[in-house]
Amino acid sequence: MGSRSDALAGQFEQAVADFAKAVEACSDAKWSAVCNAEGWTVAQTAQHVSGQFPLEMEFITAPPEGKPLPGYSLDDINSKNDDRAAKHGSVTRADVLRELRDGAASTAAYIRTLSDEQLDKTGVLALAGGASVSTQQLIEGGVLIGHVTGHLESIRATG
Repeated sequence: MGSRSDALAGQFEQAVADFAKAVEACSDAKWSAVCNAEGWTVAQTAQHVSGQFPLEMEFITAPPEGKPLPGYSLDDINSKNDDRAAKHGSVTRADVLRELRDGAASTAAYIRTLSDEQLDKTGVLALAGGASVSTQQLIEGGVLIGHVTGHLESIRATG
């Protein structure tokens, strides 16, 4: 809708493209290696990113739609993440890449619809100790772009 939303969507798409490139380049040995930061295999970590878009959308759609941010605790999120990791221990690169591209396409499309006013709307984020955060901060930070790039760095650091 605007230059800010286009720029944010572009940053997100670049982060996802970099992530996809790293996934594609993984050898079989690396795919099954454990990432130190997460304690999961590269496969599980990659699937965590590709499968997280629906949950992330709960956060980034709330302020623009005038809804409260989800009140998940860190324990709630960690439990969801650990359950997903256990369930996807044998996920393939092809499955991750498909899920990554599909989820990222709809997420980027949504971001592009946001006006500057919607990007500036705020909500109280329980995961940040009740801090007030804007839609743009959620998109840029650990909820979306920062989430992808953080796990990308972890995968790159895994031998």
